[in-house]
Amino acid sequence: MMPLPLQGLRVFDLSQGVAGPYCTMLLAAQGADVVKVEPFEGDWIRSGRNQHRGHTPASITVNLGKRSIALDLKHPDGPDVARRIAAGCDIVIESFRPGVAARLGLDDATLRAGRPDLIYASVSGFGQDGPLSRRGVVDQIMQAFCGWMTLNADAAGQPQRTRNVVLADQVTGLYAYQAVGGALIGKLRHGNGARLDISLMGAMAAFLAPRLVAAGTGGGEAGQVYFAAPTGEYPTRAGTLMLAARKPAEYQRFCEAIGRPDLHTDERYATQEARNRNAAGLDREIAASLSTRTAEEWETLLNERGVMASVVRSVGQFMASEQMRFAGLVETVDVAGVGECPLVRLPGAPAWSARARVPAVPAIGQHGGDILREAGLAERDIRQLVAARCVRLPTTQEEVPSHVS
Repeated sequence: MMPLPLQGLRVFDLSQGVAGPYCTMLLAAQGADVVKVEPFEGDWIRSGRNQHRGHTPASITVNLGKRSIALDLKHPDGPDVARRIAAGCDIVIESFRPGVAARLGLDDATLRAGRPDLIYASVSGFGQDGPLSRRGVVDQIMQAFCGWMTLNADAAGQPQRTRNVVLADQVTGLYAYQAVGGALIGKLRHGNGARLDISLMGAMAAFLAPRLVAAGTGGGEAGQVYFAAPTGEYPTRAGTLMLAARKPAEYQRFCEAIGRPDLHTDERYATQEARNRNAAGLDREIAASLSTRTAEEWETLLNERGVMASVVRSVGQFMASEQMRFAGLVETVDVAGVGECPLVRLPGAPAWSARARVPAVPAIGQHGGDILREAGLAERDIRQLVAARCVRLPTTQEEVPSHVS
């Protein structure tokens, strides 16, 4: 079996929530040994709705494949213990508010003093400097700040946040993973480490780049910047259909498929410019025609004619779709600490069942003893830290894979 790409790398995860932990989970999925520091009560993402054996769906996702140590960084000895662990790591990722890491002696300057090849990434709301750098941010706050809610407005123009998915956090985690990956390549090629400043604001700016370009070049903020009319969601006899007939030939095939070839020759809709100008009228004509069949029937018919269309599905319907089953993107595996659990195969990574070990979801502090021994602490020192309530170890150590391998 081929080793995973990041096998042998160790990551010190000082982040909580979703953005930073999502990045470190992706590193773990590619083979890195991720050591996660948690407060005694655990990362706050562990609390919330839909609890399953002490975990939430979010905490299962972002903690998969990591090892956990419960360490009180407010204890006088806590930061020193953290520095000893960090000394054996190749990558450090933290999500403290700006200034906190320096106060704890866990900042880039301190940890890289003797390790110029260390990759150090800070994940924050607005960045490490600037007038808003110390302001608290969670996902929905950034959705409001960056303009996403106005782009996602309902038909009446009321701004709407994307609910039930922490969009800004997960986008930030992906950009952080990309930045760390680039830094790893730089380290391999040039031998140097990196200092990375990743913010929710910066990630959403990158994610919304076409919109920012449109706003900055006089294109305005409203309306389509990606696809020309006709595009969008349409009601049918049963269900909603998403349509994208963006090219002239596609539009002609679409008009013929719905029994309205006249829409292709009507001067109001004959050219792309005309269709964009008269999009509201075209939408009414299309909606009337699509009301004669179900969304599922239209999806099949239009795709057979070379027109892109899809039923608007629920997440459950998406999981159960024939293509998803064929691709094997979701597989149910026995995850230590959770039990039978559906896991999503990550792009570019092997299936979970194809690995030597299925990664576990750690209990709070589950691997603390091993992590401290690896950092060079003797058993007496570990007992003293536990007695002083600097470290909390579980009363029983469940045997769990320490990392993906």
